[in-house]
Amino acid sequence: MAKLDWNDIKVFLALFRGRSVRAAAAELGMSHSTVSRHLTDLETSLGAVLFTRSRDGLLATATAEQIVAKAELIEGNVVDLQREADSLDTTLTGQVRVTSPPLLSQYMLMPHLAAFTRKYPGIEIVLHSSFAIDDLMKGAADVAFRSQFDPDDNLVGRRLPDFVDRAYASPSFIAQHSFDANQTDATWIGRGLIDPSNNWVKNGPFPDAEVRHQIPDMLDQAQAAKEGLGMVVLPCFFADRLEGLIRIPRTGPVSSRPGWVLTHPDLRSSVRVMTFVRFLVAEMTKQESMIVGNI
Repeated sequence: MAKLDWNDIKVFLALFRGRSVRAAAAELGMSHSTVSRHLTDLETSLGAVLFTRSRDGLLATATAEQIVAKAELIEGNVVDLQREADSLDTTLTGQVRVTSPPLLSQYMLMPHLAAFTRKYPGIEIVLHSSFAIDDLMKGAADVAFRSQFDPDDNLVGRRLPDFVDRAYASPSFIAQHSFDANQTDATWIGRGLIDPSNNWVKNGPFPDAEVRHQIPDMLDQAQAAKEGLGMVVLPCFFADRLEGLIRIPRTGPVSSRPGWVLTHPDLRSSVRVMTFVRFLVAEMTKQESMIVGNI
């Protein structure tokens, strides 16, 4: 005998109560053909006819009368299970271990982490600032926030808005230099060991501009640019909020990377972790304009 499917049982109960395919389809939000298919599948699994047609609608057979009580018992158990799962929203406890690049955690995630813990006070956040994706694969983290093009196929990912980068400098630095089409007498601040060849300059608005100084850390880059050391390329969600930095006039986006919230496949059954992921994705999606730089 084939295994029973809850969806088939749900259709059976709707037919038993409504006495017509039309009524069952309306109750379940299914098409007539889908209802009929589920009924056929159940009758095949049971090896018995459950309904006969009459001028008054569907008539339950003796078999249907015999199994309806057990079907309703299954229905009750499913409802109880759903209710218990829903109640977990207010009783979730334990840790969620999060890894994120430092700039993202400091300038975007913190308010959302605070809002999440206010809603779910039983959950403790453990945050580790890191660029390493193997935190998830090694079991050192439950959730990773990353901006990259090709996440590991072995991970489960939820998309965030694309993280967009633009060119910035201090107002006084911009006033002291000329910016004409793709030409400028201004200089870039280098990224040091992150990209010693300075290939990123080619993608910027001034590919022929000189690179002076080498400062790998983005927080330091921003501070250096505020002090007039040169131009920098920074994420919009970060740089647009800083006093003392503005976008270089008449320049557009320099680059963008897909944003991701990543988890290990084994954690898909963790209500605690997936509740956290859904909450953060929803909140960060609300800030898409800031992330992509549409201000």
